[in-house]
Amino acid sequence: MIFAFLKIAFRNILRAKRRSLITVSAVGFGLGALIFIWAFVDGAHRQMVENYTSLIAGHIQIHKQGFSQKEQLEMNFSRPEEIIAKLTRLAQVKAVSPRIKAFGLVSSAEHSSIVSIMGIVPQKELSVSRMSDRVKEGKFLEDNKSIVIGERLAKNLNVSLGDKVVIMSQALDGSIASAAYHVNGLLDTGADEIDKGVALITYTAAQELFVMDNKASEIAVRINSAEDARIVSRMIANDLNSPDLEVLAWQDISPMLYQWVEFDNGFIWIIVLVVMIVVAIGILNTVLMGVLERTHEFGILLALGTKRRQVISMVAFESLILGIVGSIAGLGLGCVSSLYYGKAGINLSAFTQALNNFYMDAFIYPRLSFGHVATSLVLVLIISVVVSLYPAYHAANLKPVDAIRSI
Repeated sequence: MIFAFLKIAFRNILRAKRRSLITVSAVGFGLGALIFIWAFVDGAHRQMVENYTSLIAGHIQIHKQGFSQKEQLEMNFSRPEEIIAKLTRLAQVKAVSPRIKAFGLVSSAEHSSIVSIMGIVPQKELSVSRMSDRVKEGKFLEDNKSIVIGERLAKNLNVSLGDKVVIMSQALDGSIASAAYHVNGLLDTGADEIDKGVALITYTAAQELFVMDNKASEIAVRINSAEDARIVSRMIANDLNSPDLEVLAWQDISPMLYQWVEFDNGFIWIIVLVVMIVVAIGILNTVLMGVLERTHEFGILLALGTKRRQVISMVAFESLILGIVGSIAGLGLGCVSSLYYGKAGINLSAFTQALNNFYMDAFIYPRLSFGHVATSLVLVLIISVVVSLYPAYHAANLKPVDAIRSI
């Protein structure tokens, strides 16, 4: 019986080839566009998170309790090497790097600026962040007398490679921390807060400057996947089992970035709703027109004893077939376009300045997500059946006599 209804449904669809083709095209384009938009947003989000965590933040940070709110030099912890030894035993952890962070005044012969001073271990930092890749001029940190600053900060100070700058701050013991460094490299990250407000020196130099022997302000952790940051951060907190330490995932380090990603994910459901409405209207129009044109036929079927649920099934099959054919086309269109631009990238260099503020590059690479593709496909198929209920109900409730007399 089912095969008979399928055969009739195919015949009815092929009877109005032009209208059916338009419907299939609408469904295919809608689904394809939805898959591509979702892939674009996923790719943009991945790039935002990766760029943010790769510049300075890392996937996870470990501090003294409260350091993330105040970032005071006094809020440090001793023997960071013991914590690092525990972290390296975790399979999810790829790399770790200790840091010393403090605020201070960096001065040239002409100008000065308040910056965040960060002492890092250059070799370890290469595995945690990509700051070394963002050196536009010169080289990364090479010795304890070298400093790397952003291009914007260098312009504000009116210094260039090789020039001397002086850092002044307060050491941990209350004394004046002061030392001179030569500019070894200039950063161009695209993020103003880094290019204008961060100065990098070696971890050893920071220990000497701030009198912080065998102490650290922070340990940056890089894991296998940024998506697992919160899960791994809880594992680390349980493993360290220290109430004096806070273990923060990147979502907690930058709640603004995380909320923006979540807002984008919520907003895309509005696009999903619009696409579903377009698909529903397209299928409803075709099925309803088909039912109205075949009122006479439905009257005869009902008069011959065809059950109402069988009529409903027949109409639903037509709608489902249109949805399936359109979905196959849309699936191909969306996946192929997403995979192609996932390799080639989408050039948005005209919006570079705006993109940099969101830690995005000039090229966005869409990223297919099986979950989002499956969700889009299921929604289209569900809509295909749901919208057929009204015309199916209309056809099933025709009065045979009146329907047969209709022209």
